[in-house]
Amino acid sequence: MTDVSAASQQLFDMWKKQMDEGAQAWTRLLGQNPTPTPDPLSFWKPAMEHGLQTWARIFATTPVSPDLMAQWKQFLDQTIEAWSKALGQVMTTDAYARAMGKSLEQWLASYAPVKKQAEQSIDAALQALNLPSRAQVTSLAKQLVDLEERLDRFEDGIAAVLRRLEGGKAG
Repeated sequence: MTDVSAASQQLFDMWKKQMDEGAQAWTRLLGQNPTPTPDPLSFWKPAMEHGLQTWARIFATTPVSPDLMAQWKQFLDQTIEAWSKALGQVMTTDAYARAMGKSLEQWLASYAPVKKQAEQSIDAALQALNLPSRAQVTSLAKQLVDLEERLDRFEDGIAAVLRRLEGGKAG
């Protein structure tokens, strides 16, 4: 059981490291110093202020009506449009592309050991259940394909010999 606990802890530590490195990459992308721990509210504050400004603009330009759902829909539409515009501008930058590339590389680097551990666990479970592994099934399929090709060549050889024999009888 301790091996499972150690493996789980190792996977958790790799995941945590990847998350920390990803957060640092995003922090650098945003132009902030990655050393201090960023305030989680600093990211949401502009979005919340924008939402409040949008609500204030809606209430200032349209009279308050009992149809709150229409006002809510209008607020959501404007918020989605603003976020879409902002994200569209950010996603077209080289810095964003580099950050996404680095994030993907970090994820793949942390995923490889996890995948290897998972495959080993699956193979052990299949062996314990006396079931073939993926590699064994693939190997068997390759052997069957090779055998079928050999049989096809054998049949072609027999057909050629029969044609020669029939050609000799006819002459």
